[in-house]
Amino acid sequence: MRLENAYADPEALLALIRKGAPYKTQEAAHKHPGVTRTGGWFRNFWALGGKVVMDGAEPFFMNDSFIEAAKTSFSAEIVQPVAMMTNLNLPMAGLAPHLDLPFFRGAMNREVPAWLLVPMGYSGLFQSWAVPVASAITWFYDGVGGEFEYWPGGLDLPSRTERPPYFNAAVLADNEYMHHRVGALGREEDWLADDAIPFDARLHLEGDRWVVRDGGRRMHEYALPDVRISVLWKAYCFQSAAKAAAFRDHSDDLTPAIVTEIFIDDLRAKGFASDALPCADVTDDAWKPILDAAYPAPRLPETEPII
Repeated sequence: MRLENAYADPEALLALIRKGAPYKTQEAAHKHPGVTRTGGWFRNFWALGGKVVMDGAEPFFMNDSFIEAAKTSFSAEIVQPVAMMTNLNLPMAGLAPHLDLPFFRGAMNREVPAWLLVPMGYSGLFQSWAVPVASAITWFYDGVGGEFEYWPGGLDLPSRTERPPYFNAAVLADNEYMHHRVGALGREEDWLADDAIPFDARLHLEGDRWVVRDGGRRMHEYALPDVRISVLWKAYCFQSAAKAAAFRDHSDDLTPAIVTEIFIDDLRAKGFASDALPCADVTDDAWKPILDAAYPAPRLPETEPII
């Protein structure tokens, strides 16, 4: 569902985005282990777990237009805003199709590491605990590229694309289960490599320039229009009050022990030897390479370029 006027006061929203600088790399924001260098994707959070964590974000978080659109799109009686974040993308090649981090009863809000949610989603093993989530992505970018491409019918069917120019325009969708990606952004000669930015680098706003700094080192700088800004809003969608109550009472939540048992059973069925699996539960970082390899993200055929 497309919304042309996502926020009633977009200039106030942009002022809050400027106030949020400097920005962490996406991997640092999610505390991904073992990562040392990243691409040009920066992020910060305005709300997490239903709580506003950035001063001034409350009126944007409780967005009546998004709530009503989510009720319609998800046939939901109750819509509960849960998270909000800003994304800033530097010039880069197109990303691979992906899904957003899913939400599961008992496995959200830092109850398990963020990296663990990725294989949980791609494995398909935890759908009984999945919480439907509406995602509203709003853009503030009129530069070159940066299209939002999505596959509403799955990767086997044709994609659709939302293209710039757009300002304060949003698309509300099911991004936990609908594959999507950001298209190539900026001029090809300006694209950053996937490993161009150190994990601990920050994106600063200095006057009318965005500047990437690694400690005291000035790495890259960009004019304001060359950085793709988007704001991502998420909300739980419950089709009935009874389903919302079941979510709140935690009567059928996942625990790390349950997640570990389900993964071990499935990995053994896939042919993994028990002695090749870590002894600790799946929240231990030692599990990450095993689960990432066993449950990779689906990809388009190699003949289709990412543009």
